[in-house]
Amino acid sequence: MMDWNTGDRVVDHVLRNLEGFSTWREDSDAESTGQFLSGVISCRDMLPQAVARHFQLPNLFVGSAHFDRSQDYRRELISEVTSALKSGLVEAKADPQLERESGTDFSDRPRSRGEDILEALKEFSGDRSKASLSRLRAAVSPTHLQSRIKTIEMLTTRQRPYGNQSPELALLGELHRLESEAKNYFSEKM
Repeated sequence: MMDWNTGDRVVDHVLRNLEGFSTWREDSDAESTGQFLSGVISCRDMLPQAVARHFQLPNLFVGSAHFDRSQDYRRELISEVTSALKSGLVEAKADPQLERESGTDFSDRPRSRGEDILEALKEFSGDRSKASLSRLRAAVSPTHLQSRIKTIEMLTTRQRPYGNQSPELALLGELHRLESEAKNYFSEKM
């Protein structure tokens, strides 16, 4: 794995995801191929222009072609995309403008869902009001993190111990887990 350190944690996360996609197995079934294409498209859409220019990806779309056509078609499609990803990653890694100290402007990249969750979490941690909890709930609503919010909500009003922990300690643990898991949403556009 390459060590990405562009100075922008979202860009670093997306590049690590693209690195993972570059090793996708060519003998994937139609469902896995659809997931692969969706993932690559999501990552590509999150890249700022300074990084995206290194990736000469084929025309990517999610449709029924990979379901309707043969395994050979899927194998060729995946091979073409993974090859383009590998080339782009090598070019991006070699670009001195993408190093932390270069000061490259990444402001043209879209805001990520992970950043929105972390911002709402910071607001709630500083001000445990119903309004900040509502904002946090809205930030995680389209994700699998909703159960964390239900637990946080329950812990904010709980008086008795939660298992062998005080409600405050359990709440801090949930907030920490939510912060850690929110980083998985850096490659999702708002």
